[in-house]
Amino acid sequence: MLTRLRSVQGYEAAKEVFDELDKFIKPINAEAHTSLHEAGEDLLALHRLNVPNTLHRCLLSTNAIENSFRTTRRKLDRVTRFRAETDQASRWLSYALLEAEKGFRRITGCKSLPHLLAALARPGSKIS
Repeated sequence: MLTRLRSVQGYEAAKEVFDELDKFIKPINAEAHTSLHEAGEDLLALHRLNVPNTLHRCLLSTNAIENSFRTTRRKLDRVTRFRAETDQASRWLSYALLEAEKGFRRITGCKSLPHLLAALARPGSKIS
């Protein structure tokens, strides 16, 4: 159902799929149901902006953020002491994020990014 949510175009269709997912998950897992409601409107934000669904798969996923965190943890794992009087913490974090950047790939559906920029620039465009 999440795959369907990513693939539908338009807010109304996305809201229908979201409601189906809500009804499906409620009797199965209360924690997942609560989590779904916490993220509810955020999951529908791109649909509300009416951007092409080619961007949904990439932008409705937390993989890019999780990958950055994982790489940062891996690079800073052995650093045991940051001196408070220097800017070592900032330098180490900058290094780790630059290393994470090397693993970044092009956004799936990147040719549709101008549509997203135009949707965000529209007067009255509210995401949440």
